[in-house]
Amino acid sequence: MTTAWQFYFITLLTYSGVNIIAAWALNLQYGLGGILNFAFIIFQAVGAYAAAVLTLGPAGGITTFQTYVGGAHLPWLLALVVATLAGGVLALLVGLVALRPKRTDYQGMVLLTVAIIAAVVVTDEKGWLNGASGLVGVPKPFNESLGLGLIEYGWFYVGVVAVAVVLVFIVIHLLTSSPWCRQVRAMREDPVAAEALGLNVPARRLQVFVIGGAIAAFSGALLVGYIGSWSPGAWGPGETFLLFVCIVVGGLGNNFGAAVGSVLVLTVLFNGLAYLPIFSYTTAAEALQLVLLGLIVIAFLWFKPRGLFPERRRRFAFPSAGPDRGTAVAVEEAR
Repeated sequence: MTTAWQFYFITLLTYSGVNIIAAWALNLQYGLGGILNFAFIIFQAVGAYAAAVLTLGPAGGITTFQTYVGGAHLPWLLALVVATLAGGVLALLVGLVALRPKRTDYQGMVLLTVAIIAAVVVTDEKGWLNGASGLVGVPKPFNESLGLGLIEYGWFYVGVVAVAVVLVFIVIHLLTSSPWCRQVRAMREDPVAAEALGLNVPARRLQVFVIGGAIAAFSGALLVGYIGSWSPGAWGPGETFLLFVCIVVGGLGNNFGAAVGSVLVLTVLFNGLAYLPIFSYTTAAEALQLVLLGLIVIAFLWFKPRGLFPERRRRFAFPSAGPDRGTAVAVEEAR
């Protein structure tokens, strides 16, 4: 296999892993929690920016051409943890304001406004994160200690992303298989009835939002470690829209469906064409992407509105005999 094709598959697999993690985060917030998070991409961006400034070192050294706040030479794993926590903290602060309206459409409008404001502020305030130019030269994790070539290191990073995907899947599976997630589903389906039964809906909604924001930041930190740069142009509202398409195509509320949707929409349709050696950076690839995306959205809205893998419905069994006759017992289908 030629170097160009190896680099193509390395890029494709790395982006696939990052996109799957991001799709799981949005599926947790919207597919399970019903939170219309139109500001999702800013949490991925804060993870990328945090990981960048924590590994670039203080501004003014070898990066005199760019300015940013803070700056440190932390080990990559520690920077990854801090970036994840930064996403959770930002989600907490934003959620305390944006999730106050009870109507989900109002929440979505507030979050979209927050995303637009964040992009404008980061772009105009050059001293914060180097403005519209963004940050470049982010050190590649473990690159200096390993001493690998470009292709060898690329395959190593694919393995790092694969491990990250497995870890996030374990966390997501534990969350979605717990009684806590059943409460989240009840909140999504009928928040008024859930509150009447004693469920603290605002608290559960904020919990879902914070966990999803932290996982989104984790995915951003992984991505910036591979591409080595991040700028406001990488986190426009269109990026959030693509992730919404992923979970709609795969199936809202279904973790496996969200992963499949991200692979089909982002890996095959977008990244698969954009980084293909014979089509890379051409108007033909971009036009084909937009046409296919439009056709996919129309087809799924018309023929498959619940996605390829719909969320499993809960069934109820009634005991046929005994003192508890007539009492409904929830029986969950196998996941």
